[in-house]
Amino acid sequence: MAELKRKREPGKNGRASKRVAVGAPKPVPVVQVSMIQDMDEWCPVIASTPGLALPKTTCFEPFRRPYINNQVRRKSSTSANSELLLNSSAHPKIDYTGREETAEDRLLKHYVGVYDPAIGELQVMEARKLIIRGALRKEATPDKELEEEEKQTNRALRDELGLAFGTKKTRKAIASLTENAISPSKSTVLRTSSDTNAPLAIDSVATAVLESIAPSVNTMASRDDLQKDIDANKPRPKANLHATSPDEVYSVESLVGHEEMRILSVKEWQDAMAEGDGITSKSRYICKKVQRVGEAGDVKRLKVLRYLQLLLDFFFSLGKGSRDGRKLPPREELKKALGVPDFLVDRVRGKFTNGGLPMTKWHVDNLITHIAAIALIVDGFEVDIYDLKEDLKLETKEITQYFQEIGCKVQLPTEKERERMKLTKAEATLHKLAKLRIPLEFPKTRQIRTKR
Repeated sequence: MAELKRKREPGKNGRASKRVAVGAPKPVPVVQVSMIQDMDEWCPVIASTPGLALPKTTCFEPFRRPYINNQVRRKSSTSANSELLLNSSAHPKIDYTGREETAEDRLLKHYVGVYDPAIGELQVMEARKLIIRGALRKEATPDKELEEEEKQTNRALRDELGLAFGTKKTRKAIASLTENAISPSKSTVLRTSSDTNAPLAIDSVATAVLESIAPSVNTMASRDDLQKDIDANKPRPKANLHATSPDEVYSVESLVGHEEMRILSVKEWQDAMAEGDGITSKSRYICKKVQRVGEAGDVKRLKVLRYLQLLLDFFFSLGKGSRDGRKLPPREELKKALGVPDFLVDRVRGKFTNGGLPMTKWHVDNLITHIAAIALIVDGFEVDIYDLKEDLKLETKEITQYFQEIGCKVQLPTEKERERMKLTKAEATLHKLAKLRIPLEFPKTRQIRTKR
C-alpha cells in the first residue's frame, strides 16, 4: 500500500487545455519634444509662499524690469534679460509681492511641459522661480496732512538748496528763519486790538516756551564773565588789572614771596664780582644779566635774578616730555641740582608741581610764564626774548606767545633800540623785544561759531 501512488486528475492544476490568443503588439507613439525659449514675452511661474497662507482667489499683476547691474541675472537660472515681478493689492490690508530671489538651489532649473496627444507634441519651457511675500499696507493719510507734509518737504528741500548753492544773503536769511522759529507770524499770533497797525501778541504756546526759557537766560553768564573765568584759570601769574604803571602789574612779593626773598643769598655772586671772577650758570640769560645788575648795586633785583636762576635750574632738571608729562627728579637729586636750602626746594616743588607727580603741560606753562614775568622785573619791563628762547629751547612763536599771555607786546626793535643794543639789521630780526605797557592787553579766547 505504501508503494502505490494516487493518480493525478487530468486537467486539474495542470496546463490549460486551451491557448490564449495573443495579437500583434501595438506600435509605440512617437512624441516630438520642442523647447520654447524665454524671450521676455511670457513664461510660466513656480511660486512659493513661505510663512503665508495665500488665498486661492488672489490675482497677481505681472511686471517686468531690467536686471540691475546684472546682479540678479547672475544669480538667476534663466537666460532672460528682464526680471519678473508679481504684485497683488486685492487684500484690504496686505500687499503681496513676488520676485526672484537668490536661493541655495539656484543651479536647479524648473520646467513646465504641455503635451498635445492629438499631434503627439510636448512643448517644454523653463519656468521662473518666484517667492511671494506680504507687507502691511500703510494707512492713507488725510488730505490736509498730506498737503502739509508735502509743503514741509518742499520747503526743506528749497532750504537745503539755498544753503548749498545760494548767495551769502540767501544763506543768512535761511539761518535767520531757523533761529527765529518762534516768531510773530500769521498762524501763531493773536492781534490784541482791531487796529491793523497794533502789535501782534504771541500765542499761548510760544509764550509758555519763552517763559520757561527766561529763568535760565537770566542766570546765564555773559561773554565777559566767561572770559574772566577763563583768564583766572590760565597757567600764568595773577596780574593787577587796576595797575596804573607797569611796575604795579607784577610785584616781587607775588612772584617770589617774602620768605623766599629773605632766605635767598647773593653773597657768592657779590664776592665773585668783587674779585673780578665770572658767574657760572647753565643759562645764557643769567650770565649776561648778573654783571649788569650787580654793578648797579640793586640787591633786591639781584635776589630776583637769583630766584630766576633757581626756576631755570628747576626747568633744566625736568625729564623729557612724555604722554604723562615731564617727570620730576628725586628730591635729593633736585636739591643737588638747585643748590639752595631745603625750604626753597620745597616751596618751588609745592608752587609749580602737582604734589610731586609728573608736570603736565599746564604746570610747565605756568612755570614758563612765571619765568617771563620775573624777567620783566629784572630788565625793567622790556625784555630781549632771544636768550630766554635759547635757554628754554623754544621756537620764537612759542616764547612770543608766553610773553603775550602775561600782557606784553612783542615786536622787533626800532632803529634806535637796535643801535642801543648794538645789533646789526640781520641780528635784530632774531632779537624781539617784549614790552609791558599800560593798559594791559591779554589774548582773548577765540570764539568758534557753531555750524548751522
